[in-house]
Amino acid sequence: VEGAAGMAEYEEGRVKPISVLKSTGANVVVFAFDAGSELPHHESQQPVLLQALEGTLEVNVNGQYLTLSPGDLLHIEPGVEHNVVANEPAKLQLTVLMIDSPGPSTVPLSEA
Repeated sequence: VEGAAGMAEYEEGRVKPISVLKSTGANVVVFAFDAGSELPHHESQQPVLLQALEGTLEVNVNGQYLTLSPGDLLHIEPGVEHNVVANEPAKLQLTVLMIDSPGPSTVPLSEA
């Protein structure tokens, strides 16, 4: 999808999502966060990938706080509570993996 990050536009005081791709195995949404905006605590029924596209975002995953900067990628298993906060204008790409999860991920990936 060409220009996916640009499809989500900033709106004052809120998080603005835009669906950029729905396909077999994955749905992709780009979120534009205004400074101070937040996606409240929630859980996904599918594994998800979060990737910062612009700005920095604070992600709380089961009480563990992580900072995502542009290019950073985070995998979250189904049923794991998380929220996202932007202290500055930021964009986040969410990929919902419409597959059965193989189990907990490890970083870095080990060679099989």
